[in-house]
Amino acid sequence: MSGRWSRGWSMARASYAVLRRYPRLVVFPVISGAALLVVLGAIALSLFPQLGSMYDFIHGTNENVWFYVAGYLVLYVATVIAVFFNVALIHCALRCHTGQEPSIRDGLTAAATCLPQILGWALVATTVGIVLSAIESMLRDKLGFLGGLIGGLFEFGWAVVTYFVLPVLVTERVGPVAAIRRSSAILHSKWGESLAGEARFGLVGLVFYLQAAVLFLVGLAITLSYGAAAAAGLGPLLMVLGVVYALATSVVLQALSTIFQAGVYIYATTGAVPPSLDRDLVESSFRLKS
Repeated sequence: MSGRWSRGWSMARASYAVLRRYPRLVVFPVISGAALLVVLGAIALSLFPQLGSMYDFIHGTNENVWFYVAGYLVLYVATVIAVFFNVALIHCALRCHTGQEPSIRDGLTAAATCLPQILGWALVATTVGIVLSAIESMLRDKLGFLGGLIGGLFEFGWAVVTYFVLPVLVTERVGPVAAIRRSSAILHSKWGESLAGEARFGLVGLVFYLQAAVLFLVGLAITLSYGAAAAAGLGPLLMVLGVVYALATSVVLQALSTIFQAGVYIYATTGAVPPSLDRDLVESSFRLKS
């Protein structure tokens, strides 16, 4: 655990050094989040009159197939938006690692150019994600905790195999199936056939999310104990700060993980380590099963 924490922290620090030089990279996760909120908010408002039917759909008691189709389309639209801005961020991160100045316009233009590939990959990612979630749910119902663990391993394996899909879409402009094969081939050629882990920032992010949770919970406790007026607004203020802190953490972590992913992709495809990253750190992004 300490080794994973140390490696994750080193990855985050190296990526943050790049982000400090090119702070505009953080704009893409912000735009992505805002776009998701606007689109999903508009969809939610349009479905508000059918709230009762949607409740039945969410809890699996609605037999109307159109609600399932609608749910799938909502997930697909959300995935398209997320992938579009991630592709833009990947494009700019690749430029940063090669010493070129990135721009928001260039990133968005690159993503727009890859729109057919983005739409195809979002379709595959949405479908596979739903299937894997269904398998995990079924296994959990049948086997309990063990089933959930097995289902989680399936999802983890999918995340590893598709780790380089977005950089491949940006640089090679291939379809989703070819991108998955290419991503898998890159991993196997550089790290071997039996991978046990991938570059992750989860443990680092957990520390900051816990800090945000503490701020929110302290603010909530003050508000419930003394009331918003009696606490002179301190409780609500802390709650707002906790939410903002969590959102900022999510945005920065997205930028950092994508920056590092782009650097690892350059190393895996060219053998050259970007000057902003350490060779040992990049080479240890994945490890072999013992």
